[in-house]
Amino acid sequence: MKIAIPLFKDRVAPHFGSFPKILLVEIMQASICQEPGRDICGENLLDISRRLVSLGVEKVICGGIPLVYKEWLVGKGVIVQDNRKGEVREIIQELLKE
Repeated sequence: MKIAIPLFKDRVAPHFGSFPKILLVEIMQASICQEPGRDICGENLLDISRRLVSLGVEKVICGGIPLVYKEWLVGKGVIVQDNRKGEVREIIQELLKE
């Protein structure tokens, strides 16, 4: 599963699209492969959402996200876990336990 986590330094960004860096994490057979934070360029939240879908993201873990973009992502088959906060390292450890 490929997961996108918008970043604010080493924490989950408080709002989807408010910071340009997104960490892409891939879980395969209970192990994590992650890429360094990538700049996800887009003029608006729909562009960012489209980019994530084109990258094959299956889950987004974020702070706040406008309902219209959450619904758009869900409509494309992406699981959205919003209202999350904390250090990315802790979130990744939680993902391994799932």
